[in-house]
Amino acid sequence: MTKKLSARPRGRKTVPSLVGSLLAKTAVFSELDNISLRALVALDAFHRGKGTIGLLALLGRHLVVCENLCEAGFEKGSLRAVREAHAALVRVDWDARNSAEWKAAGVDYEALREALAIYNRQLQHAPRSVVQQAQISMVAKLTIDSAEERQQAA
Repeated sequence: MTKKLSARPRGRKTVPSLVGSLLAKTAVFSELDNISLRALVALDAFHRGKGTIGLLALLGRHLVVCENLCEAGFEKGSLRAVREAHAALVRVDWDARNSAEWKAAGVDYEALREALAIYNRQLQHAPRSVVQQAQISMVAKLTIDSAEERQQAA
């Protein structure tokens, strides 16, 4: 028994409409746009009550980079708003332990949204080398913090 192969050429995978509309707005979709998009998608998941521990960690990492960029002089006056977003993320985590629902609502959602707006502006204005240095500092800080936690537990 032989199978006939379709004469139709294989088509390209379609791009989801949200991503397609975002890509269409800019001729070049840079890595920095991708970073900002991932953070906004994570925030949307928390707003809809569909957050996860992984998305919480993702937002936390972005907030640390945002704080590092504030300290480097980009949106320096917004450092307080970024720290308020850190506190909001901790509250979301605390509430999820009791309710098993990862959701950011009200003041917590607004604080996170404001911090991500600041982060987006920073990514648009900061030189790529400064953003990379802020990311490296974030990794170093998280690595040092987790090493200290392991030593205290031992």
